[in-house]
Amino acid sequence: MGKIDELIKKIDNSDAKKYIEYLIKADQTDLINHEGLNEENIFDIIKQIKEFEKEYPGGLIKYVEKAKRLFKQSQNEVDKYANYIIDHPDNIVKIKFHLKELLFQDDTSNKLIDIYSPQNCELINYEKNLKEFELSNFNNNSHVIDIKNKSKYLDKNVTLPINISLLENNNISDTVYENKWILNNTFYFNRDNFKKGKKHYKELNEICPKKCKTEYENNEIEGDNIELNISSIEKFLYYEKIGLEYIDKVCFILLAGGLGERLNYNDIKLKLLTSIISEKSYIEYYCNYLKSFQDFIKKHKNKEMDIPFIIMLSDDTYESTVNFLEDNNYFSLKKKQIYLLKQRNVLCFKNNKSHLDYIYKNNTFYLSKKPHGHGDIHTLIKKHIHLDDFIQKGYNYLYFFQDTNALAIKVLFVCLGVSIEKQLHMNFLAISRKPGEEIGTICKLTNCGKTIDVVNIEYNIFESILKNISKKDLVDKDGWSLYSGNTNSLIFEIRKYNEILKKTNGIVPEYINPKYSDDTKQNFVSPARIECMMQDFVYLYFSQNCSQSNENGQTNKNGQANKNGQANENGQANENGQANKNGQTNKNDQTNKNDQANKNDQANENDQANENGQTNKNECENSSKVGVTELNRFLCFSAVKNNKINAKKKIQNNIHPECIYSAEADLYYSNCAFIELACIYNKKNNNLEKMGIQILNGTPYIMPPKVLIEPQFAFTLTQLINKIKGNITIKNNSTLWIKSDAIITNLYLDGALIIENTNKEPNNSPIILEENLYIKNQGFQIVEHLEKSKNISENSDIRDYKLVKRAVLVISS
Repeated sequence: MGKIDELIKKIDNSDAKKYIEYLIKADQTDLINHEGLNEENIFDIIKQIKEFEKEYPGGLIKYVEKAKRLFKQSQNEVDKYANYIIDHPDNIVKIKFHLKELLFQDDTSNKLIDIYSPQNCELINYEKNLKEFELSNFNNNSHVIDIKNKSKYLDKNVTLPINISLLENNNISDTVYENKWILNNTFYFNRDNFKKGKKHYKELNEICPKKCKTEYENNEIEGDNIELNISSIEKFLYYEKIGLEYIDKVCFILLAGGLGERLNYNDIKLKLLTSIISEKSYIEYYCNYLKSFQDFIKKHKNKEMDIPFIIMLSDDTYESTVNFLEDNNYFSLKKKQIYLLKQRNVLCFKNNKSHLDYIYKNNTFYLSKKPHGHGDIHTLIKKHIHLDDFIQKGYNYLYFFQDTNALAIKVLFVCLGVSIEKQLHMNFLAISRKPGEEIGTICKLTNCGKTIDVVNIEYNIFESILKNISKKDLVDKDGWSLYSGNTNSLIFEIRKYNEILKKTNGIVPEYINPKYSDDTKQNFVSPARIECMMQDFVYLYFSQNCSQSNENGQTNKNGQANKNGQANENGQANENGQANKNGQTNKNDQTNKNDQANKNDQANENDQANENGQTNKNECENSSKVGVTELNRFLCFSAVKNNKINAKKKIQNNIHPECIYSAEADLYYSNCAFIELACIYNKKNNNLEKMGIQILNGTPYIMPPKVLIEPQFAFTLTQLINKIKGNITIKNNSTLWIKSDAIITNLYLDGALIIENTNKEPNNSPIILEENLYIKNQGFQIVEHLEKSKNISENSDIRDYKLVKRAVLVISS
């Protein structure tokens, strides 16, 4: 301590001496003994500590003391669950479709003999193997669009004139705008072009099959599965209809505090492209949905609305996000409806002795900082958003979702319907989970008769708990865990949320999750910091409801005696509305045949008094109701978390890679799946070929047909069922991009098709496609970058693949 003693003697500033004493009390020996520390740069350190304390009022000493406790807890994380019985939640609604998940259609870790690598593959020769078919398979008003022969026929009875743009490009290039040949005209059907018995391609038989079934070579849906799927679809539609009635009563909260560093991407993740077809960034994608919701409200509810869109950012992402929004005119939303909140950064630690991490450079010290975690959203809402005003304007629900899960917004209304029907105060959107998947696990915890009905336990802790009690993750007959996976998309009932927020200031439990470099568990792979998680707000519901009945007087998860009862580590004693007098017999549930028949719908209001959760009604008279809505992963969850190296490792372990390539492929597959469900419900045929494994971005994964459905066409399954009325065949490597309202009957697509509305006038009628539409062209192809180029954009570079646009048929109003 000799050096620091000399430094104190040299400094004549009492405030500076006070902070040096803080560093000594906080055991920051590594920093204060650094050979570069002097009477000048010590003030740089003090300035950074003062800035930190503005956001973390407890100060440096308390922060370090808390870190020491949390480091100890992290090494024995499973101990706090030692006295709990862990079970799957009762208050859960499962809607399960019997379609295979994209990742698990083949064992990608072992079955690489079928790998398709674009760089070793020639483009499809469309002139080979063409077979004939009899025109009698078509109705009289059908037409053929054959790109190769440039013949075009359209029905003269079509509702709107249809504009066809034909693009061909014989040279591979990165953009559609180079060396293009366009034919742009309005065409009308001429029956003289058809002669009865004229022969064309035999593949067109697939448009009008003799029987209705889903033919999907690596995922056939037959017999009992069709009935099960129809039952699940009806259940999905039931809740979706309820949710859609509340479309004008939802506020949206997006969590976007992180950069893309782990992805080797040097910008905000909101700028990542959802798809190289649309080239829409994630933020544009979400804004487009909100704009579509507003248009729907205007048309169907005769209301002009600016839906509140709250975005949580950090010091790392704030400036770049603001500039991106301003440069793009807020992507058709109004500036006043977007609320930008900035979360705090906190100091980081270099080891589990709670020594502050820093960089010594140019004779000064830079203390490492990182965001405090997405749990900060609750305190920021309490501080900056007037929920009372939202409530007064008629808003009933808040929808929280993550920055790079494009699928979350596609299932909003079914989850919202569950919340409304079950009168939930908090609803987790969950997925069917494979054992070992690196995703939070949703459980029920019971201790001494006191129960937390729904809580998220991180996957590594959950695995350790099972190992300690010598148990395995329970699975169903299809190999899915009985414990749902948390997607971190949450729906809150706004009044109860606001009530808890006022009592607790939104302070949720904190934790530390160090990533150690070796088994000694002394040093970290990267600096660790104190964090908090958005989903842990659930502890506040239970601690508020039953804090009076906690006979053991446990402290909260942070080890502090919280006077508001926040985040009680044991989550005492609320049975989550088990004795809810309003929920004993729901007449809608009683009449709904799908709820009655579905054995997985364990959240039935009549099951509330289960034997594990009897609670004194007087203790928890105003108990909260927290529930779970579980859907298939391919419908609602695919995030971007990993670079290509880590993604490949996960694939080898048969775990979802969660990388930029898989997120894009999953977006296409989700749209394919929704089309398939529409066809099943309409008792029409949906043909999808077996999807081969492709290596892109160094990751072996399945690439489905590139199908994009914009919300202007359909943002609910109900709408999709009403707009896709016939048999659909989409060949591998095909591209279908539906950008506007349309009616599609029978479609055979082997190539690229874009449907768009170029007329900006309001109240346009939908584009009505021919009853039998056959399209075959060279289409779009995704190929790997063969070599690095200075002209490659960062969004393209992170993918390591590009889009080659050879030919596309554009049908527009």
